[in-house]
Amino acid sequence: MPKVIIKFINGAERTGNVLAFNVNLPTFPLNVMDDKGNPSILKVNMNSVKAIYFPKAGEPGIQVRTETLDQSVYSGGFGFKLVVEFNDGEVINGSSQRYSPNDKGFFLVPMNPSDKNERIYINAKAVKHVDSRRLLGKVLIDQAKIDTTQLHTALRYQCEKREKKLGTILTEEKMITEEQLQKSLRIQGQSAKMLGEILIDAGYITPDQLEDALEIQHENRKKRLGQILVELKYVTPNDICIAVASQFHFPWVDLSNVEIPRDLAAALPEEVMREYGVIPIAKKEDATLVVATSQPQYSDIWLGVRKSTVMKVELVVAYEGYIETAINSLFSQKET
Repeated sequence: MPKVIIKFINGAERTGNVLAFNVNLPTFPLNVMDDKGNPSILKVNMNSVKAIYFPKAGEPGIQVRTETLDQSVYSGGFGFKLVVEFNDGEVINGSSQRYSPNDKGFFLVPMNPSDKNERIYINAKAVKHVDSRRLLGKVLIDQAKIDTTQLHTALRYQCEKREKKLGTILTEEKMITEEQLQKSLRIQGQSAKMLGEILIDAGYITPDQLEDALEIQHENRKKRLGQILVELKYVTPNDICIAVASQFHFPWVDLSNVEIPRDLAAALPEEVMREYGVIPIAKKEDATLVVATSQPQYSDIWLGVRKSTVMKVELVVAYEGYIETAINSLFSQKET
């Protein structure tokens, strides 16, 4: 019996095992534990459900991940990318084999390969708005220009076109000069791409959404592009992590709802953590300190951390907002 997490329209949440789930039936039975720890059957009304999450099997705590964007399942055969805004304001995105606004509900497959859920069932009654767009493969197949065996060739072509347009956008917005772009490519290698390009290639955002974010960044140069994209609800923090990890070939961690032990945090001084935006997350048996950063590509971060500890240092990627929250939590605890 698959485990599910059910979020209800009224804000309640329940975890259990599905005995028999059919989206066309008005109710379904859920195997749950009662207050005394005894198994019982709960009849769930489909109209009361906001979304049903089917999680992957996984271990609790901090896990160093190595998934990359090219492992995303969206590009193989899924026809639509959906950005779903619920009535309560929550926004999630993913892909779907089919979507119609007239359906009572629909399944969403997370586009991020590291997402904790294999799929999500969404009740249309709990949805305020769905932004639906056909992915390139679906468009070309519908137009009878390609068959499924030609899809990967079409996707490569799509990437080439997108990259050309993105280069124009970045220079027109005066975010970088042509000379800076060419120098960066020489240093990082021709395969290296900017964050926005990577997110577009993976289908997480559209070129128009990137332009929106670049406009905001043009007015506020202190804000990073990833932070702006998250604030606009175009992507999730973990989408940013996996994009950066793919770009610079680093593993990454999800630090949301994770408490860093205080004795582990003592491996680095507070001023170093705040100056470089880093936090220790683990110690390996070979005396290596694993440190999370949102910018692993900058050597001064590694050097600054390395000077502050006698241990060897290994960097992993984490979302900057989660790092800042963890640091503040640690040192507010110390004050109390």
